[in-house]
Amino acid sequence: MSDVPSLLFVDPNEADSTFRVVLWAAPGEGKSVGAASAPDPILVISADRPGAYRYARVHHKGKDIREVRFKDSSTLGEVYLYLKGEGQDVRTIVLDPFGGIYDKLADEFPTSDGETNWLGLNKKVTGFLYSLRELDIHVVIVAHEKLNDGKRGDGKLYPAVGGPALINKVLAESDIVAHVERVPGEDRADDRYEAQLMPSGKLVCKQSTPADLGDRAPLDLSAWFAAAAPDESDLPWGKGAEAPGSNAEVEPEQQELGA
Repeated sequence: MSDVPSLLFVDPNEADSTFRVVLWAAPGEGKSVGAASAPDPILVISADRPGAYRYARVHHKGKDIREVRFKDSSTLGEVYLYLKGEGQDVRTIVLDPFGGIYDKLADEFPTSDGETNWLGLNKKVTGFLYSLRELDIHVVIVAHEKLNDGKRGDGKLYPAVGGPALINKVLAESDIVAHVERVPGEDRADDRYEAQLMPSGKLVCKQSTPADLGDRAPLDLSAWFAAAAPDESDLPWGKGAEAPGSNAEVEPEQQELGA
C-alpha cells in the first residue's frame, strides 16, 4: 500500500456550466413565473399552496414543469435519488418557497427543551444544497422578503432563507441573487417581470456570473444562463468536433456492440 496521498487536482480551465439563483420579492411579484423561465424540464419542490404554478404554466406554455409536494425531510432524499437516477433529464430544480420548506423542516429538529435545533436544521438544508453541486443541474431558490431590523440589524431587505447564518451561506452559494418586480400591463397577460441584479438602496442582490447582465434585466433565467455559460469556442469541440466522452471517440465496432 502506498503512503502517497491521492490528490484531486483542480483543472484551472474548468468552469461551471450550471448556476445557482435566488429569486426573492414580496408575494405576488412573479417569483414563481420567473423560476419557470429557467431551462426545462424543471422539477419544483413546492411548499406553497396547491395550484401555485398554474399561472407560471400558462405564462410559459409548453414547458415541462414537474411539481412535487414537500412533505418532510424524506422529500429531499427522494428528490436527490430521482435526480441521480439513470436517464433523468431534469435541467433545473426549484425550491419554492424556501421559507415554507425551512419552516416544515424545523419541526424535525427539536432540542431536549422543545426549542429548535437551528444548527442541525441548517446542516440539513446546506447538506442538501451542497449535494446538488455534483449534479449537472441549475438550482433556483424562491424566497420572500425579510427586513433585517433588529438591534443588530442593518435595515436592509434580504431573501427569507432562514436566520443570518444560513442567509450568509445561501448567498455565498449563489451566483445570482435577484429581487423580482412585476411590471403590470394593460391586462395580466401583458405583465412583464424584471429583476434587480446588483445591490440597490436597501435591496441585497448579487451577480457573480462570467457575463455582465447589468444592474437590472428582464427576468429570463434561460437567457441569463446562456449569456453566462463558459466560452468553449477555443476548445477542440468548440470548433465543431465532439466533446470528450462522446460516441465520436468510440470505434465503430464498439458502437455496434453497445460498448
